[in-house]
Amino acid sequence: MGQRHQLFVIARIIGRYRQLAAIHHQWLYGHTALRRCRDTLNIFGNKTNRIPLQQELIAASQKHDDFWLAAHDDRDKNEHVPFPFIMTCLVTGASFNLDGYYHKVLVEPFHMAYDEGDNNNGITVFDITEPDNPRYCFVDFAGMESEREVDLNIPLSARTYLEAYYELSNAKDPNDEAGLLPLVESFESRSLITKEALAETWPDGAWDSASLSGPDHDSPDPPALGGLDIADKPKTLRNQTMDQLLDLLLDPSEQDVDGLMAEAGHLNDFIPNLRRRLYEHASVLQPSSTTVGLLQKALEGVATVDLSPFKLWTSEHLSAVVSHLQTGVNGMKSLNMSNMPDLTEPELAAIMKLEDGKTASHINTVIILETPKISLDFVAKHFGKHDVYHSELFRRALYKPYSHFESPVLPALQFDAPAISQLVWVGISARQCWDKKFRLQDGHYNWSTLKFSTYVVDHYGPDGQSTSYTAFMLDIPLSIAKTIQSLHRLLRYMPLAKNYPFEECFRGAARCFATTSTLDDDGYSIGPLSSTLLEDRRPYRRPKTTASPKNQSLKPGHWAIILIHEAFDARDQEQ
Repeated sequence: MGQRHQLFVIARIIGRYRQLAAIHHQWLYGHTALRRCRDTLNIFGNKTNRIPLQQELIAASQKHDDFWLAAHDDRDKNEHVPFPFIMTCLVTGASFNLDGYYHKVLVEPFHMAYDEGDNNNGITVFDITEPDNPRYCFVDFAGMESEREVDLNIPLSARTYLEAYYELSNAKDPNDEAGLLPLVESFESRSLITKEALAETWPDGAWDSASLSGPDHDSPDPPALGGLDIADKPKTLRNQTMDQLLDLLLDPSEQDVDGLMAEAGHLNDFIPNLRRRLYEHASVLQPSSTTVGLLQKALEGVATVDLSPFKLWTSEHLSAVVSHLQTGVNGMKSLNMSNMPDLTEPELAAIMKLEDGKTASHINTVIILETPKISLDFVAKHFGKHDVYHSELFRRALYKPYSHFESPVLPALQFDAPAISQLVWVGISARQCWDKKFRLQDGHYNWSTLKFSTYVVDHYGPDGQSTSYTAFMLDIPLSIAKTIQSLHRLLRYMPLAKNYPFEECFRGAARCFATTSTLDDDGYSIGPLSSTLLEDRRPYRRPKTTASPKNQSLKPGHWAIILIHEAFDARDQEQ
């Protein structure tokens, strides 16, 4: 039952295309599939998401062959959601939009075959090899339940996929009520995944057996390889001089670094070239007072600082860089320390000068993906007011209710000193909206007359007689700025969303919080989802051996958001 559809993320890793994430959508086809594809492309291409995406692509490139070649059911090697930020991007884009759209999706094993799912409306594939230019395609591999047939086992463009369901005119129709032509036009600047990329990802697929007329008319040629840096390529005198200057600065035996720096200051492209050279040699660059000073100079005024490539540097050297960059009004705002498997909590505390649970006020974003020695408890203690990217924080929300995988018992997680740590949802039933005995003379509710229930589903609806009350302890970090932005987004989403079942309101709220960033507020930046808001609280939807979550008491001394939600607006209705 349903219009079943699967969505996949692939990328070119270690010389070949590989799968990174897969989900199942129970009701996705036609123009809705295009809208979810468009939103997901916007998420993958968002500049705020670029560093986390790049860091997980780096993590993928460091996986050994036995990880990629493990048997389908080998859970020891094929771990649950190995790339949780990428999965969160996919889940959010496919299931949510501020226009009121929400639909639950199911996390599948990341290595799921393209034709393995229960499917009758094709698949969507995203290629994030180049995060600033994500590619897409649709594929019909078995014949979709559509009005018209399309070619099988080839990349389909947005227009071709949509034309399988609707008649489209080539002319722009301003009276197009469904907005389908503008929707198709929004894909014109997007690149299509090639058949070769699909065949490399799923080599057992029948990619050469197109059933009708051959390749899709919008299918591009395979992407051209980047130009090679030929060793004997002629260089200008200026470039040669710059290279010689940089070589001297990085020479440990050079004695006149200060003099060289004074002369280099007259060259307007010196700092960008110095920064490039330092990162090119980061993995082998030995720390010293000279190299620390050069990196400090190269990163002055840079808002997003990446120190993860400097593997040989101690916490003392990195701390000196961080301290220097936080001075001044144009200090760093974001710090990336991802893919550092040996980074310990004391070292991170020393680098960021954490004292008594506090961190430097100038930094608002901390990216520490793939740092297994940094625990969630440490993150919760020190980063309650930051945008924080931690693999386990993202993975935590993807166990339930989104996965076929067995859900572990997740320990409670409470961030210290967040701006907001609690969310209270009050749902007033339709009966209470209509009945005047629950209102004061001025029309407002008489709260003392309302009967409260903590069981959401039976009492919040057209025939409900009780006010539903649900309290959540939020397990994500929220700064004041992010809280205000999230609340604005939530108030925009709620009037457009379905009121029933009430659980969808909670999950919509989780996405409103997740799609807000202090760095970018265009709606496509991605942060962690709150696992408490995603919890399925309906007893009949939970295993009999699992108790339904209980409301938690409000925590004294902590701010809370209280949202009052009427089943429908009955104030102007005649009684």
